[in-house]
Amino acid sequence: METQNVTLRIPKALLKKAKQVAAERGTSMTALVIESLTRITSGNEAYNAAWERQQALMRSGRKLRHEGEAFASRETLHER
Repeated sequence: METQNVTLRIPKALLKKAKQVAAERGTSMTALVIESLTRITSGNEAYNAAWERQQALMRSGRKLRHEGEAFASRETLHER
């Protein structure tokens, strides 16, 4: 995998907590950032895929009514 160095501006308190988490996990800050970014971006991809599936289902025009003869009359359904 090709990598690229980046410079980030992170609040000191957040950076301190992140370093503690990395140390507790026995990993590096780089690995921690990669893990977080991977989780964020893959979640977005999963959402987009689900959205596209739903859009395709809506475009397919599912039939919402019974074909042929009605199974009950309006009067039967709305008896008081």
